[in-house]
Amino acid sequence: MKPESNKQTSGASAFSLIEMLVVMGIISLLLVAAYPIFSNNSNTARNASREILKGHLQQARAHAISAGNATAIAFPISGSDPDLGARAITLVEVENSTGKYLPLKDHQGKDSQLQRFVKLPGNFHFVANSQVSTAQPTILETGHPLQLSSNGKILECRVIVFSPSGQIVQPPPGTPIAIAIGQAMKRNGALVLTEKNDGLPVFDLLQINRLTGRAKFYESE
Repeated sequence: MKPESNKQTSGASAFSLIEMLVVMGIISLLLVAAYPIFSNNSNTARNASREILKGHLQQARAHAISAGNATAIAFPISGSDPDLGARAITLVEVENSTGKYLPLKDHQGKDSQLQRFVKLPGNFHFVANSQVSTAQPTILETGHPLQLSSNGKILECRVIVFSPSGQIVQPPPGTPIAIAIGQAMKRNGALVLTEKNDGLPVFDLLQINRLTGRAKFYESE
């Protein structure tokens, strides 16, 4: 009786092991099949972020020229708002008051925002030089500081200002204009890039032409 019992136990164990191997094989196939989907979603979000930035640059420049008012692209900094900080962008009309740009007010006395805030898709954020270790500072370090009221909140922002001539006047002449974006998340209150290649953070760097407002992207990869 004991030998038969051993055979049954051995057979049951072997069957369970085969089952487990089959399930693991299926899971591996599903992961392989799903990888391009996740990869494409990441690439789609990256491309969409680029287009959002390029579109806002051209919109700000076109509005400054057509309206004859200085127009700024505003980037709320990381600690200014848990939802919009470091991942949203908007356009606002500004005026130069004693060397400092301030938001123009509309007929209701509110800051003259030209649109609602637009958030970068996925987990993409605007990141600082210290987070990506670029050779030059990003707009979060060089952008002109500006407080912008939105939905009852005061947001600390950094801005790029186009003059009515269509040229960028802030950051000031002689200062390179660069915007870095990357997939990131907050850990212990700090923004950390989550996408890496060979242990180095992966990000895109946007260089802006001061005269035309046109952008050129460089990938860290």
